Amino acid sequence: MEEYKHTPGGRRLTKHATRRLADRPVDVDDVIDNFSQRFVQDDGAQVFVKQRRTNGYDIVIVDDEGIVTVLADVSKREIRNLVRNYGWR
Repeated sequence: MEEYKHTPGGRRLTKHATRRLADRPVDVDDVIDNFSQRFVQDDGAQVFVKQRRTNGYDIVIVDDEGIVTVLADVSKREIRNLVRNYGWR
């Protein structure tokens, strides 16, 4: 059985998300609890976006397995590309 790590708020992290968090200072629980925008990806995953600064956003993607990945300090232009490429709506 695979062991999962969890956020301080008890949300399950996939192995990929755990690796991504090692490189990115994102408060996953804060982004999910206090998002400024929320999208649904074509595959059903939920996307939570929280503004960090004027043109910098943290993103957390969640599916049935838990937190899939995190992105830190993403620009508005990069978000527009993600919306187009991953079918966020």
